[in-house]
Amino acid sequence: MKKIIGAISILLLLVVSVQADPADAFHSEWVKVRATADEDGATFAAVYDLTLESNFANKDSSSVADGGPYQISPRAGLSNRWMFAICGKNYDVGADNTIDNTFSFNLIGWSKDNGMLQDIAEGDCILGTQAVIVYPDTGDAVGALVDESDVAYTFSTEIFTSDEAFTGVVAGMMAYVTSDNETKLTSGYYAVTTATESDPNVITMSGITSSADTTARVQINPAFWADTLSINETTKWTSTIDGSTSASGNKGVLEVINSATNEVAGLVVDLDGIEWIQWVIYDALPAQTGEAGDITVYGRKF
Repeated sequence: MKKIIGAISILLLLVVSVQADPADAFHSEWVKVRATADEDGATFAAVYDLTLESNFANKDSSSVADGGPYQISPRAGLSNRWMFAICGKNYDVGADNTIDNTFSFNLIGWSKDNGMLQDIAEGDCILGTQAVIVYPDTGDAVGALVDESDVAYTFSTEIFTSDEAFTGVVAGMMAYVTSDNETKLTSGYYAVTTATESDPNVITMSGITSSADTTARVQINPAFWADTLSINETTKWTSTIDGSTSASGNKGVLEVINSATNEVAGLVVDLDGIEWIQWVIYDALPAQTGEAGDITVYGRKF
């Protein structure tokens, strides 16, 4: 009898432990669904030609780390709604010193093991000024590449000189300069025009509004979250659960949230029936004026 009671107790413990596994444990877990890289091709059609390559057999077979698709793992008790956030690097090569670098995307997917490629969403993104301090999946800091105070600014040559090396800085990165004296140097974002390994303590910037020598704080963080996300084609995926208008109050299965707030924009998608997704990025070459580079996409259950 004791053995029977013991066995029942163990079974009850197992059942309780399974039921106690909180659904919320997955909600805060961000995963990388597209590895950091520039554009996949000049256009979406250059990556996937839907006239010839629209079936499961032509799905990219490489891993996420090598630029391939991400496999969604089903979890009991959870819906298949996902939220995606995207970040990239501002490399301004134009004369306008803009920090609002842009890129375009298509989110595509496949069912479990056969069927056609489904084009879920396509649109455009603009990077904001909320810096990526820590990548969600690894904890590797990419923020504060440079954060130096008391940097000497020479008005005649537009040179910034620091006692510490500007390690990792390359021409094209955007620097945020905070002046110790606004009458001598106006604070703001400026593009790094010169940075060399032979003299790592010195950088120059362009477009500076200044009138005299002074000191300043120089912060350089090339990675920023996309703060603006727009969908160009809203009929690719059902906009509401029952197909009615969004005014019906139904939860949308394709939504843009928090866009144009200078924070982190998100794309929320109901991916029921989809097991594989892939973010195809284009118009993202740092060598092109105004285009972002090193685009990374993260997702989590929503």
